[in-house]
Amino acid sequence: MALFGNLFEKNKENPPENKWEKELSFMVVIPKNEADIDDLERLAERLQDTDLTVTGRKEIPPEDGLMLRIASGALQYMVRLNTISVELPELFRIQHIFRDIDIEEIQRQKKGLVVEMLFDEHILEAYHTQLKIISGLLPDCLAVLDHSSEKVLSGKWVQLAAKSNVLPSPRYIFTVQAVAGESDEVWLHSHGLNRCGLPELEILNSTKDMFNDHYNIIEIMAKRLLEEGEPPEEKEPVYLAMVADGIPLMATVVNWREAVHRYPADLLGGASDRKESHNENTYAIFCYPNPKALKKKQYCEVNVYNEYLSQNPIYMLTTQETERMRRLAAERLTYMLKMFGRENIKVLVKVGLETDAEFQEEGNGFEHIWFDLKEKHEETFLAELTQEPYYIKDLHAGAIMTFPYSQITDWIIFTPDGRVTPDDVYLLAYDGWNLQD
Repeated sequence: MALFGNLFEKNKENPPENKWEKELSFMVVIPKNEADIDDLERLAERLQDTDLTVTGRKEIPPEDGLMLRIASGALQYMVRLNTISVELPELFRIQHIFRDIDIEEIQRQKKGLVVEMLFDEHILEAYHTQLKIISGLLPDCLAVLDHSSEKVLSGKWVQLAAKSNVLPSPRYIFTVQAVAGESDEVWLHSHGLNRCGLPELEILNSTKDMFNDHYNIIEIMAKRLLEEGEPPEEKEPVYLAMVADGIPLMATVVNWREAVHRYPADLLGGASDRKESHNENTYAIFCYPNPKALKKKQYCEVNVYNEYLSQNPIYMLTTQETERMRRLAAERLTYMLKMFGRENIKVLVKVGLETDAEFQEEGNGFEHIWFDLKEKHEETFLAELTQEPYYIKDLHAGAIMTFPYSQITDWIIFTPDGRVTPDDVYLLAYDGWNLQD
């Protein structure tokens, strides 16, 4: 929904190395009061009270809004602001939990604020900047419609994410949609990666029993591409998971034009479904089930792994993503500590433990495993191991251990209303938990 791409500056002398031009990241902010977005010039002045800096502007027709150059640290972006009539799209994924009263208020709003920008190669930083701009302009907004990824974000989550010193999770960049047919077939495809100069990803011929497991494959592949920041090489192997002892999931991507030739035209997501959409900048995920297939570039459907995917496979997060999660867990640790010990509250903490020497030679220096928090102290905590480690032979489920808080890499709070992670602590306010000292 990038309606004004011609207004943005393009580097024609040094075009990007990608095979296609990035789409614009198009978001629409739902204000609490529509009067707040009537005067764009006055609205933009609010950015003076943030760590963002308006360094310039580009003159555009008044009906197209404002085009500002905004700096976030050393990075600068052209950002367009405008107003637009708005309604909650039926097919958008509701990414966060909203109270019924909030949904009703969102549906009453008829006008939204457009915040549109072009991402550079610093993908997560650019996305974070867009959230900072939104929070600076409308800190009490109800929601954000991210048209690029076709999802609805909570205004409370946006405010938390904008204030954080930790970049948002890569999963917010994209959405994976599952389209089911009348038979058993399911077509999985992503939205949101094209704004990063990356192909959208899809899996054809999934099933209603397996699409959740196949969703994980797309998500891990997308996160890998976002971290690398460049399109994948077609038919080159990408190690995504260990699905069983000694059995890796070696994935690859194939352009959709080649992929659909493997299937009947009337398959869901097949050639007949590509006439009006999903016919540009999209790759299908396949796999190499063994070294022989890899050597000959004989790729197969991910369905060949189905019997293993439900057996708790280990998906390979990158060191960068593991560190990002650790930093967010540490930044919001006080939320978890204030909740622990209350009635009907259970807390799990993920701890990074050094693996046995034989596995460190294979690049597995640490295994991140879940513990049930039992006691908290000033500098340390006591916890019980909930699972059998893969890479630490002499450690078993049920072990009681003491750790410093610095070893926590993630945590989950289980409340009567659901689970809360570092990413969605805004839910604690929704559920009425008093976290004041």
